[in-house]
Amino acid sequence: MSSHIAIFGAGLSGQAAMKLAKTEGHQATLFDEMGGGVEAAFGHSQVEQFERFIFSPGFAAGHPWRVLAEQSGKLVQSELSFAAEYWQGQLIGVTGTNGKTTLTRLLAEALQRSGQDAVAAGNIGRPLSDVVLRNDGAESACAVCEISSFQAELVKGLELDGLLWTNFAEDHLDRYPTMADYFMAKANLLDCLKPDGICVIGPQVVPWLERFKRPFDRAAVSPDVSPLLSRLPSTAALCRPPYSENFSLAAEYWRLSQLPEEPMLEAAAEFTLAPHRLSVVAAKDGVTYWNDSKSTNFHSALAAFEAMDGPIVWIGGGQLKGGDLEAFASKVSERVDVAVLYGEAAPSLAKALEGKLPNVRKVALFEEAVRVASESAYELRPASVLLSPAFSSFDQFQSYEMRGKSFISLVLGL
Repeated sequence: MSSHIAIFGAGLSGQAAMKLAKTEGHQATLFDEMGGGVEAAFGHSQVEQFERFIFSPGFAAGHPWRVLAEQSGKLVQSELSFAAEYWQGQLIGVTGTNGKTTLTRLLAEALQRSGQDAVAAGNIGRPLSDVVLRNDGAESACAVCEISSFQAELVKGLELDGLLWTNFAEDHLDRYPTMADYFMAKANLLDCLKPDGICVIGPQVVPWLERFKRPFDRAAVSPDVSPLLSRLPSTAALCRPPYSENFSLAAEYWRLSQLPEEPMLEAAAEFTLAPHRLSVVAAKDGVTYWNDSKSTNFHSALAAFEAMDGPIVWIGGGQLKGGDLEAFASKVSERVDVAVLYGEAAPSLAKALEGKLPNVRKVALFEEAVRVASESAYELRPASVLLSPAFSSFDQFQSYEMRGKSFISLVLGL
């Protein structure tokens, strides 16, 4: 049955939802605050014109447009849950504070090697609506969807054949009032699992489920170290923490799905990490330069510290996102030898590190941070310069990718 749909946000998700809606015979109107050839205003008078509302991930619960839509009592969905209604194949969800992209890609590649028509979608950069349009909702296909908490806020219509939840830690507290709100957004996905669906969670998620009184008896807890890990080449990227945890989670899901081990082992052995995720840019004059620009929260940065050997000169900073800076600073001081802080977060973080870490350098610009970090590491060599910012990039860059590319360029130009 066709309906008149309001779609909010003219980015990738909104544009893909718009195409899918029209393909399925709906009338659709696209709203975006920036205009750009679409409707730039939405108010009380327009609510009655639509049967349902679809929101891109960037619209938080308190946004006036979303408040109006939800107060109407009509169907309000994310792009993901809207697209899921038209997807005829299997749908596997992957969520967590960190590790989502790695796990999504690994599962999709392993499924492909096992002979299935599998695709990675969702928050990884390809909206499910686009996958539906390109695959015609093939029943034999499987979509492995990276699902952020933003996408998990509005899940009406989303049904999952499988769910993997990597971990949980402080993040996005500029969007969520409390950690409980952030956690419960992700926990919405537990209610989307089909009766015969498989759910695997990382060990670190368990105490949070207990803390927020959200038990889920159907979830299997992955082992800290999968028995399959010993069968990977020692040089494989997934052998070292924190990626070994992602592999263990995938391997447990694989075991419970009763799939043959070899395709998973082959995919893991040849797996390459996503760009800007804990990779070596250069090693010269006794200093190794690591690019982990994709690290945009405390948990991810702390995991990067644990993967380092020898003295660490850390480049941290960016745009503040909330969270317990004092607790984070205490953990930073236990692993880092020199902290070079830049951008919006630098003053607050430098203050939190007072009395905890003697060697703290505060600069304004990212380029200066790279230069100062290199000079500091040269004095400590052999040492590592680690860009693992722990904050979003949006104070000085449009994305973490642009920040990572800038780091690579600056390092190669030293």
